[in-house]
Amino acid sequence: MNFQKRLTPEQIEAGLTHEDVNIRKEFAECRDYMPTPEQIERGLTDNSSEVRARFADRKDYALTPEQIERGLTDPEPLVRITLAERGDYTPTPQQMQRGLKDPHRIVRILFGQRQDGLV
Repeated sequence: MNFQKRLTPEQIEAGLTHEDVNIRKEFAECRDYMPTPEQIERGLTDNSSEVRARFADRKDYALTPEQIERGLTDPEPLVRITLAERGDYTPTPQQMQRGLKDPHRIVRILFGQRQDGLV
């Protein structure tokens, strides 16, 4: 029999705080554990836009309105696209206006689809 070992909370924390961004990205993507609210917040504010996007992409927890707003105004298009793709929140009128005028074409398309009721 093949028994997989579960990651311990200490291993998860070490991976999420590792100095190597590639390790943090792997742990952000891993769905074998539920991150704590503190780990989610830290991941959504990580220095790496790739880590932020991976945390924003996870659907195993709901983001707070503040986290959604921060992601929709992130300087990196990858993070804004990831948040625009999420269907588990209703954008505020201001977020909708901003999304329809976003500098990145894909963000504008995704908000256009929301406006048309496709998301």
